[in-house]
Amino acid sequence: MNSTATIFARLAGVAASLATHNGAPAIFSERAPDDFLDAAPTKPFLIIAVPTRDEPMETFTETGRLILQDVRGYQRDSGSGTDLDTLMRAVRDLFHNRPGELTVTGGKCDVCRVNGPMQSPTSDEAYIGRRITIRLDIVNT
Repeated sequence: MNSTATIFARLAGVAASLATHNGAPAIFSERAPDDFLDAAPTKPFLIIAVPTRDEPMETFTETGRLILQDVRGYQRDSGSGTDLDTLMRAVRDLFHNRPGELTVTGGKCDVCRVNGPMQSPTSDEAYIGRRITIRLDIVNT
């Protein structure tokens, strides 16, 4: 089960609101590439972080995983975070209480809950950030 691939596939729903990188929506794993950041993107971009929690979830009849994983959104600081807040609320709505709409290779999502958006600190003052935390309860198939 690859939760990052599951999240990436679902984020296609907000692709039109994102910057592009090499002709694709600016959705990255772990970090944005330097050449992308050097180009000073004018639209928001997303980073799918590695899971902060990934543990077995077992019952008498099923096995699976409990995964917590952040999706972080960033944009250049233009004095307003409205576009980023709107984007991150749309990202939240793609996942929250929609487990049946997620494609999981080797599994099925039983529960999908989202916290946020909330502030995501940045190390570069030129950018502002928001994040959501997705909880996935995935059962092996």
